[in-house]
This record gives sequence, C-alpha cells and structure tokens, in this order.
Amino acid sequence: MKVDDYKLLVTLDEAKTLRKAAEMLYISQPAVSQRLRSIENEWGVQIFVRTKRELYVTGEGERIIEHARHVVEREKRVKDFISANQNGIQGNFSIGVSSLIGHTILPEVLAQYTHLYPNVNISIEVGSSQQLINDSDQYHLTIVRGSRILNKENELLAVDKHYLIMPKSGRKSEDLPVIEFLSDPMYLKQIEQYFESRFQKKYRPQIRVDQIATCRALLLEGVGMTVLPGIIVKGFDKEKFSIEEVHVDNEPITRNTYISYDKNVLQLPQVRAFITLLRTLVAAN
Repeated sequence: MKVDDYKLLVTLDEAKTLRKAAEMLYISQPAVSQRLRSIENEWGVQIFVRTKRELYVTGEGERIIEHARHVVEREKRVKDFISANQNGIQGNFSIGVSSLIGHTILPEVLAQYTHLYPNVNISIEVGSSQQLINDSDQYHLTIVRGSRILNKENELLAVDKHYLIMPKSGRKSEDLPVIEFLSDPMYLKQIEQYFESRFQKKYRPQIRVDQIATCRALLLEGVGMTVLPGIIVKGFDKEKFSIEEVHVDNEPITRNTYISYDKNVLQLPQVRAFITLLRTLVAAN
C-alpha cells in the first residue's frame, strides 16, 4: 500500500463520512469510495461498515487503522527531520497553546522566534488546556496549564499565584457581580472556597466567560470582580483597582504551566530552538 492509502484510512476514521473525508483530502467522493474498496480488497477484509449517516470501523479495521496511523506518523517525522536539517533551522512546527498563554507569553516569543528563524513554518492552535491535552498528538509541542499530559515529557515552565481584582470606585465589593472563567472543576473549587471564606457568603458567579482575556477586559471596564493568575494581572492600575493575593487554608492558590512533548521531537532543531527561547523569555519576566 502507498502512504496516501494509509492517510485515506486515517482521514476516513476521523471524518466518519465519505463526503467529509473527500472534502478534507480535496478529492471527489466517488474517488474516495473507489480507493477504499481497493484497499479493502487488498487487505481481504471490510474496514468500514457504510451507513447513510456515518462510517463504523470493524474489528479488523481498528487494527488496520492503528497500523495506518503509525505509518503516517513515521513518514511525517522523517519528513520533518529531513526538512529541519537542511540549510539550518527550517521546516514545519505545530504548537498547541492554552488561551491564556496565547494572549500573554506567546506573542513576544513568536516575535523573536520568527525574526531569528524566518524559514520555519508555524501552525498554532489556541484553546482550553483540556482540549489541547486531548489533541496533544497533533502538535510537536503543547503548552498547557494545570495538568501534565500522560505519556509525554512535561517540563515546568512557570508557577502562577492568583489575585482578587476589584475596582476601587463604584459599588461595595460585596455587591459586585462575580466573573468566572471556564476552567477545570478542581481549580474552580479552590476559587469558590476562597470567595466564601473572604466574603462569608455563598459563591454565586453572575457572569461566566470562556476566556480569561474576556474576564480581564470586563474588569478593566469596571463590570465586576474576579480572581486572575499573576501572569495576566500586569497592566491593572493600582490606583483604580484593589489587587489582593488569594489564599485557601493559608496557602496561595497556584497554577502550573507545562511544556509537553514527545522526547523524539527534540531531534528537530526548530523545536529545540523554540523551547530554549521560551525558557529564556519566561525566566527574564
């Protein structure tokens, strides 16, 4: 089988329909259907059960698709290595990064990285840490907050303390709406414990947002109060805002940021160069 045939099987497994797979591969649906039949004939088994709604993988198909993923991944790594080692640092580099890091640290790092290594093609996906952890095999490097990624190298990049931010003018602090941003339940539980201890009343967020950056923007407009990690507290005017370090049971609430990757991607110079620059800039700040 050709590598393109293995790529077709992987795409079909991800797309779940012939139509969507055809769109992803930029070929016609009949061509996809014909190639799939040819592949199944070559293996002598049915790989997918076709229905009007979607494709279902057979038991034999699961083993074949697992093999196909290994073939596709090995080819990608070989191509990346060859590209990276020709004429200095170049090639492709994919990063999955948490939304908070994407709004704070990443722009400065990329500004310097692209200046130093203009021949590297960079693909970036910004999302929640949980989403990135689930999709971590799609990236050369993942920067997540809170949890390490299983079966990856996890390097501690930073540890953030947290701060309660409230506007000094306007309503009394206990009357301000509480803003909560999307995060993992354990982390939010700590914030809940802090609020209930600090204000001696039930924690009831009135505004929920999916991004910390949105939370910060609302605060700057004097909309309410919230707890933010130290990495995003810079820029608040202490004349206008009260900034109070957050503790639960006399211990500060902290949040770890990790760089996560497969050990073998360190063979790629573009990845090593990015990690070195990232460490340097975070340490400097």
